[in-house]
Amino acid sequence: MAVLCASGAAAQTATQDVVYVTVTVTGPKKAPAPGLKATNFQLWEDDVEQKIVAFGPNDGVWDINVVLANSMVLPGRADRTSNAIRDAVEVFQKTSNPKDKIKVEELKFGSDGLYASIDRNLEDLQKTANPLRALVVITDGFDMPGGDASNGLIEYSKKLNIPIYFLYTRTHPTDLGDTSTVGARGTAYNIPEGEALTNVAHNTGGDIDFVDAINQLESRCKILAEELRNKYLLGFKSTNDAKNDKWRKLKVKVFPPAGQKLDASVKAKYFVPKPLKG
Repeated sequence: MAVLCASGAAAQTATQDVVYVTVTVTGPKKAPAPGLKATNFQLWEDDVEQKIVAFGPNDGVWDINVVLANSMVLPGRADRTSNAIRDAVEVFQKTSNPKDKIKVEELKFGSDGLYASIDRNLEDLQKTANPLRALVVITDGFDMPGGDASNGLIEYSKKLNIPIYFLYTRTHPTDLGDTSTVGARGTAYNIPEGEALTNVAHNTGGDIDFVDAINQLESRCKILAEELRNKYLLGFKSTNDAKNDKWRKLKVKVFPPAGQKLDASVKAKYFVPKPLKG
């Protein structure tokens, strides 16, 4: 079995034909569970057990691209909202593993839009051989056309093994009518892009959160950085060698050391695309 990295060790190297998935393991009160070994895990694809051939312990080294696309971010530190959003990005960087490779792209007015930036950053992340990679998008709907662009992102992103985390910020509370849902899902976040972004997040194994830019974004960025540091990496060579544009279900079980009670979660499914024609 290949051990891809130790905590704080050199960057991991992906192996061809190995499917990599990250696993979140928590104990009581959602506390992290460090120190587990490959022998503590069991994994199934479409209810068929798979042999774990590669393993990365928690606190591995990630390649992370951050897209900051928020219409309320002004040049410099001009106002409270701009400060809060940029401070949240800094907290994410400081909370992450110091050896993580984190790139931040801040979109300006007149840029080519959020979807183009997401495509560009996904292409950049595909260049790395590191199986631990993620895209974090902090946005309030900055130049997001929807429609065909949304559908295109859904189709494109599901074929990549790159989780996308959306932090959708609320920056115009007075424009949204009902202010009782600040910081929570509800009518105040009934955005046209919401369903598409949710599909992208869930299909890729990421997540989507709707947060208040000033009061909640920084804490959510810190939590996300901690979540990534606490993930384990499992690699397997599927017993099903078909390449057929279909989803496959994933399931993982953790066997905790004596005296511990742990829960493990993995993304529900992954997509196997057909080979590109020549």
